[in-house]
Amino acid sequence: MGSRILKSGNNQITTKYSIGHKAVDLVKYRSQLDTIVAHSDGTVTFCQTGKKNNKLAVGNASYGNCVKIDHGNGYATLYAHLALVYVKNGQKVKKGQEIGTMGNTGRSFGAHLHFEVRQNDSRIDPTPYLEADLPTVVPSVTYRAYTTKWLPKITDYNQQNTSGYAGVRSKNMTALQAVPSVGILRYRVHLLKEKRWLPWVENDADYAGNKGEQIDAVQMQLIDAEGYEIRYRVSSKKGWHGWCEGLTDKTGDGYAGVFGKAVDRIQMAIVRKES
Repeated sequence: MGSRILKSGNNQITTKYSIGHKAVDLVKYRSQLDTIVAHSDGTVTFCQTGKKNNKLAVGNASYGNCVKIDHGNGYATLYAHLALVYVKNGQKVKKGQEIGTMGNTGRSFGAHLHFEVRQNDSRIDPTPYLEADLPTVVPSVTYRAYTTKWLPKITDYNQQNTSGYAGVRSKNMTALQAVPSVGILRYRVHLLKEKRWLPWVENDADYAGNKGEQIDAVQMQLIDAEGYEIRYRVSSKKGWHGWCEGLTDKTGDGYAGVFGKAVDRIQMAIVRKES
């Protein structure tokens, strides 16, 4: 069977994925050892070294020497029981880059590779991806506006979709709540009458705004979402204002809106960063 995580390109599955074993165990074809390579581009988010074989190990120690790579689209891969590790935490890696060698560290009963694929940190069957790309995830952001009550949630995938927005035309927005499908969204609002920014909030842990107090500007930043950014704009009675990307827009103001003009609608999308 072909493989994109072994340098030789061929693997033999010694233990299949199951409810009790949410991974696959691999060796090189004909029970040989091999060098391990990264499945796809990504960033090393967990790297454990200095471990020996310990058949009583539990938790992360049971993985022995291991590497976890975040691929920036809701998916991550984990490579465990390594003899040697060639990368370090925080390092960016490319598809096919050598990251270590097979070993027998941690809770292992013979040299092999324990390989996991995680979707939003839940372990899924990695077998279909031994030779194939990970699924393509279309990042999105779900958000809603508050006027005198919370209005329906909007999920907008397309920055060109000018018909989708949260809020009601000519009804002042006084609070905002937003949740991205990737990364962490930090956002805050500016109060029109008090002329000040309220504290930052993240995702749906809270909402931005003081219900009943008009908003005239919004500021947003998407973090921990490799290759993506938040794009957003607001409207007032005069119509839609310009698009902003993260904390900097094309005018250099760093926020969406105009001080002194109450916001009535907001539109946002998660888009790929321009190279």
